Amino acid sequence: MREIFLAFAVTLMTAGIASAEERQARIEVSGLWCPSCSYIVGEAFQKSASVEILDFEEHDSGESGVYTITFDDALTTLDEIVAQPAAYGYSAVLLDDASRS
Repeated sequence: MREIFLAFAVTLMTAGIASAEERQARIEVSGLWCPSCSYIVGEAFQKSASVEILDFEEHDSGESGVYTITFDDALTTLDEIVAQPAAYGYSAVLLDDASRS
């Protein structure tokens, strides 16, 4: 019986690992009113495990921009990542989420 339980536990663990993958997302952030705001938001995103910022596109007004990030969905969720800038007074909206090809 113990061997069956261990085999089942190993199967569950490897299934979770197999379904985890690095994903990419684009998140628009508004409320950027000073030159350091984009840096502060970037630091906020990176408080979530495994988040890396690939690109930042500032809008012409300078008050908003789009961050392109990658993250490991086994370590963090998009909801957690998108919520991080709110702790610093910024608004963030998920634009798109695409799995890496």
